[in-house]
Amino acid sequence: MGSKISVAISIVEKGAKGNLTWILQAALYLDGFTPGSLNSDFGTATESALSKFQKAKKITADKKAGKATFTKLFAV
Repeated sequence: MGSKISVAISIVEKGAKGNLTWILQAALYLDGFTPGSLNSDFGTATESALSKFQKAKKITADKKAGKATFTKLFAV
């Protein structure tokens, strides 16, 4: 990720809705962590998939998608 992108990242957590949540869900799905429906609604299934992803990548499993999580999700 470019430096401008990583600075612009917001924290996405349970209850969030919208494009960033959909991107999170799609990235989790593509990485093999099923977030339930790709519906732009951060619910229990997305939270569970995110926690599993965070544990697998050895980052703090706080169930919130912030800079560390997005960096690992989009690492090449």
